Amino acid sequence: MESGMERIITFFEQIHPLDRVPRAGYILRGVPEPESVAAHSHFMSLLALLMLEQYPNLFDREKVLGMALIHDLSEARLMDIPMPYADAYLNDAKKAAEQAIIEDLFQGLPEKFPRLHEEFLAAKTPESRLLRGLDKAQMMIKILCYEREHRGRLEEFWKNPKNFLDYGIEPVSELFDAICARAGRERPR
Repeated sequence: MESGMERIITFFEQIHPLDRVPRAGYILRGVPEPESVAAHSHFMSLLALLMLEQYPNLFDREKVLGMALIHDLSEARLMDIPMPYADAYLNDAKKAAEQAIIEDLFQGLPEKFPRLHEEFLAAKTPESRLLRGLDKAQMMIKILCYEREHRGRLEEFWKNPKNFLDYGIEPVSELFDAICARAGRERPR
């Protein structure tokens, strides 16, 4: 039986690959050396923190930051499966696999973390809907940056309304409008 500290070390050994797991959707579109899943999670957590500061009384801060930090940990085992294929062929199976992996990763650690992940996947609470929208917004900010660097074939991202899904959260909608304005593009609806 592992001690609490040994279990924490084991947890980090299990998620260690995340800094080398590239975001697959960018690879498929010719982006050389795209962000890793770990970088995405870090940027998304920062984005969540900034949104919480901008709108301090709208969301449960601990839940939002917890979800942001753990939302893609399952990709240490599952890898990153790009959206169009995951949505078309694996939707519910992918969610079930992600949740099972999260539960396994957090075994022996606080039960609240797998529950936060489950809440994130369900997208029914304001916090989970905020994070699901910010997940898309972080992607579009990254697309904006990659385009400025002339990296990849990314035009299709701007045309897909699913990439601008705000989950009914007004601050996320405002962020998408600002991203599109910065890019000089129309927001697809």
